[in-house]
Amino acid sequence: MTLRSTNRLFGVSHMTELERRAQSFGRIAGASPSLHKYYVIVMFDISGRKKYSILTKVLKRYCRRIQNSVYDAYLCSADIKEMSLKIENLMASSRFYDKDDRVRIYKMSGLCQGVILGSYPGDELLAENIYI
Repeated sequence: MTLRSTNRLFGVSHMTELERRAQSFGRIAGASPSLHKYYVIVMFDISGRKKYSILTKVLKRYCRRIQNSVYDAYLCSADIKEMSLKIENLMASSRFYDKDDRVRIYKMSGLCQGVILGSYPGDELLAENIYI
């Protein structure tokens, strides 16, 4: 769905088309409880370049990038646990430890609703378990 609007509120007088899409996020039932997939959002703030590079390589195996430091995916519980463990090991390693670095992993399991404004990378549902 696209919306045509005038941006007079912000001092812009031309017409724009804004892409708007409502979507439900949460659990997708699998054949068994172990195969249920959950919508996962991973956000991070990492200061070291090498640590950032390693973290993005880990996340690209499981998720897709939607912004520079934000990833999302539909994953089963085993993949969420595996990904979380790899991230935790990286964050806690003596070589890369920095008390100011942050990683947040959100697992959506209920009937979460969202509105996406602007283009979204890939309109298809995140159906695969692992992205490479």
